[in-house]
Amino acid sequence: WRLLDIRPPSETQKVGIVGAVAIPLYVEDPSNSFASLLKKSATIGTGGWWLGGTHMIPNDDFLAQVQAQIPKDTPVVVACQKGLRSLAAAEQLSRAGYSKLAWINGGLDTARPGDLPTTDDKDVRFAGIGGLSEALGWTEVQQEYNQGQFLGGVENILKFVALIL
Repeated sequence: WRLLDIRPPSETQKVGIVGAVAIPLYVEDPSNSFASLLKKSATIGTGGWWLGGTHMIPNDDFLAQVQAQIPKDTPVVVACQKGLRSLAAAEQLSRAGYSKLAWINGGLDTARPGDLPTTDDKDVRFAGIGGLSEALGWTEVQQEYNQGQFLGGVENILKFVALIL
């Protein structure tokens, strides 16, 4: 089986998967048109500031890029961070003639440390965090690593105080 990592570059650059074929299903919207700026503002306003998300658009070259790197008779496991994009990608690949497909239900957020070989041996769940929640260290993954420390430890308390000031 070949692992097809369809996360956007912002996530694969944080934590990559060794040996995976990385082709994003969605990419950051490069446009600064009025409509795109409205969509980007809406994304920030609906949680992007906390989670670090940005407005994404479909990668128009997704299928062509996959077909150039993975033959249609190759069994493929499609992976993304949460599991929803990988299901959509698997549907596209199925319509394009890929017959042996699987995706990770729940995405890479369901992986435990050591389940997958990653760049720098980082926990793959760290790729899906961002924004203010990442800066403060208040995500579930960060809290897991800082167990037993009030608000994630002294460093995170100082970050919070600096933010308020």
